[in-house]
Amino acid sequence: MHLFESLDAILLLALVLLVFARKLNVPYPTLLAAAGLGFAALPFAPMITVDPHLVLALFIAPALLHAAYHTSPRALRRYWFPLLSLAVFAVLVTTVTVALVGVTLGGLPLAAAFALGAIVAPPDAAASEAVLGEVGIPRRGLLLLQGESLLNDATALLLFGLATAFATHSDTSATPWALAAAVPGGIVFGAVTALAYLRIVPLFAGTLGSSLADFAVTFGLWLLAERLHISPVLAVVAFGMIVSQRRPINQPARDRLQSEAVWSAAVLVLNIVAFMLMGLQSRDVLIHLPPTERWPAIGFAAAILTTVLGTRVVWVFLVRFVEGILADRFEPSWLPKPPPWNASLILSWSGMRGLLTLATAFALPQGMPGRDLIVLAAFGVVIGTLVIQGLTLGPLIRRLDLGGEAGLADKIAPARKRLIDVGLAVLPASEGGAADALRFRYGAAGKVTAEADDPQSTSEFDELHLEMIARQRAVLHEMRDGGDIAEDVYRRLQSELDWSEVDARSFSDNVLKAT
Repeated sequence: MHLFESLDAILLLALVLLVFARKLNVPYPTLLAAAGLGFAALPFAPMITVDPHLVLALFIAPALLHAAYHTSPRALRRYWFPLLSLAVFAVLVTTVTVALVGVTLGGLPLAAAFALGAIVAPPDAAASEAVLGEVGIPRRGLLLLQGESLLNDATALLLFGLATAFATHSDTSATPWALAAAVPGGIVFGAVTALAYLRIVPLFAGTLGSSLADFAVTFGLWLLAERLHISPVLAVVAFGMIVSQRRPINQPARDRLQSEAVWSAAVLVLNIVAFMLMGLQSRDVLIHLPPTERWPAIGFAAAILTTVLGTRVVWVFLVRFVEGILADRFEPSWLPKPPPWNASLILSWSGMRGLLTLATAFALPQGMPGRDLIVLAAFGVVIGTLVIQGLTLGPLIRRLDLGGEAGLADKIAPARKRLIDVGLAVLPASEGGAADALRFRYGAAGKVTAEADDPQSTSEFDELHLEMIARQRAVLHEMRDGGDIAEDVYRRLQSELDWSEVDARSFSDNVLKAT
């Protein structure tokens, strides 16, 4: 009961912090990190132990699926070179540099130091997007962060599993060869599960089971992949991306809106709980350390934080330098135009750590050499990046002139205009008050003659409106599949059509009940 009361208190506090984060234009994880430390300092804060085997499935599986749903495969193909440099090589370089610091300054065994590097290497895009989306930087930066966040999670977790197995000698099957087999195995398993799921999920259409099925299949997919010794990370990523791209076009709009709301709330709650656990475990680590070792441990965490920040800045500018040379000398068709240097500066400073770093730190086995030092350093990196970068990223963006690349609103406007024209094209064959009302509603010339108190006219209006929406939805899918619009534009317009469909069906259902 005490644990439940504490959890409810931290959720209520998080609600207040979310309001302040929006008012102050500060990433909400920054305030959550501060709240977690403050909560741990309270005298009634509970002692909580976390099962390492539970942590990754509970925290990472839903977060990965949520990220996969919102990642554009087309953007991954278009920006494959910078994404490869950030999501794979940047993680490898950061892991190696942190491991060197861990061995030399922290006295950690090599495998344990590599585990620390894998824990702190992957940035979390959620915190950066909260600032970047608000101030309106070029969309390339947002797309890179989204793609990096998804793919670097996979890279870091694969390295983490390998390093942990070597450090604890707990899994003799975790060898480089087994890792090489786990990668394609995870992708294939996730893809097969996605295709099977797409055939089954229509059975739950129009029920609460639609959202429940997403959770059940995601957790089951992760757990089964672990039992099969294949990559659960890549299985969930492949599953999420295939399902998001191949969902039936006739999926009920209410199901899609409900699922989006449920998943967003679930990921937020997981973040809140993770930061609360971070504060509690930080307190426990400091209590267990002898007084003479506490300040050296804090100093080691500061050194790891400095290494993480510096490595990303150096690596991003090195990649930008290489991109510039390749573009100037060879002009390869496969390489997109390099971003300006000020945009690279913003990207290099958008390396805040979050949920993945916390979850992997929680998942460290108790027998890991130097576990307390690794956990403290990982939490120090999360808090440090969220405070230092989270509070300075917004002012830095405003100070730099990032140019006039078209933003999301500029991309949405022509696509929305095309959908309106497509919808209105359905109407000429239809005459009467309902058709005129729809023309008026969508900005076309016409006079509203439908009577609001006429159930028959209202029903006709909604039926015709649903016909328009069905045609608009088909064209929207064609625009996305043909590459005319990006994934974020598609999602925004799809949401608008969903709300319009829910509105039309609600009125139509009420009219049928009234008659």
